[in-house]
Amino acid sequence: MNAPDLALIGFVAIVAIILAFAAIVLWHVLWGTIKLDGLIAELNPASPDDFGKASLSRFQFLLFTFVVAGLFLLLSIETGAFVSIPGDVLGLMGISGGTFVVSKAVSNQANRK
Repeated sequence: MNAPDLALIGFVAIVAIILAFAAIVLWHVLWGTIKLDGLIAELNPASPDDFGKASLSRFQFLLFTFVVAGLFLLLSIETGAFVSIPGDVLGLMGISGGTFVVSKAVSNQANRK
């Protein structure tokens, strides 16, 4: 067995494992085991079961993560190899995650008063 065949078998095995995990998560989401209520909303401190307004920082972090991950997945599939992620993209991901963390800290501080 030569190296390209072995690489193809490894790729197919990894993709099968990832798709199996995705199917399990989707199954749990559809049956309500994993609840997505309030995925991009802040909790209302007065009522823990009630979700407040939507959080722009959560939405931005979620959207930016999916866009960047999808783009690099597409590029990796097109080239047939893993594409290196530039430092600028990692910096932007850090800024996006940082805004989410700062907004959580500010909302938690406001809820304590």
